[in-house]
Amino acid sequence: MKRLLIVVSFLMLVLLASSLYSQDGQKPVRSTVPLSKWDKMFPEVKYGKNIYRKGSNWFTVGYGPGYHINSEVLNFNSQLAFHWRYKAMYFNAGWHHSSPEPKLFLARPRPMEQLNDVFGGAGLRFEGRWYNFAFFIGPSLAMSWVPESPVLTKIHYQLGAITEVQMTFKYFYDLGIGTSIYGSFNKRYQVVGARLHFYFSNAFVTEY
Repeated sequence: MKRLLIVVSFLMLVLLASSLYSQDGQKPVRSTVPLSKWDKMFPEVKYGKNIYRKGSNWFTVGYGPGYHINSEVLNFNSQLAFHWRYKAMYFNAGWHHSSPEPKLFLARPRPMEQLNDVFGGAGLRFEGRWYNFAFFIGPSLAMSWVPESPVLTKIHYQLGAITEVQMTFKYFYDLGIGTSIYGSFNKRYQVVGARLHFYFSNAFVTEY
């Protein structure tokens, strides 16, 4: 009986402490560790009820019109890219597709005409609460389908270069929408243009 009273008393103390905690609204204090040089350069910031980290990685997916310089026709372009920070430097890697057909891989005209770039690069970035501005340039492996006759297409593999300027409005600190001005350059299939992109960042740390 005595042990039962002790157990009941202990459970009541736990429930009381939990109740007081919920009424006070406080959260456990986050453990702190010495900040590195890069943590100090890219600190955490508070907006609203959330805490975010500056200099975080981000992902973009975009689509828009372009101009095929070699054949002087309108193209439609899409791109998927991941961007990350290493210390104070920014890098990106991704895939770019360009074709006169707006339906991407769903349309298969003959002869086929398209460009696929696998690329990487380095760049600069400037960000604030409402904006993210970035510039990247780097090499690409360009795979181009170039028509040689009304029924024949030849595939070429060559090195190229891709450059891009991103201007993003961040509705939330880690989510936004913007415009990219880009250029893909190689020997046989060169494209320049602009596209609409969506911005997704892993900047969110925790609720305040």
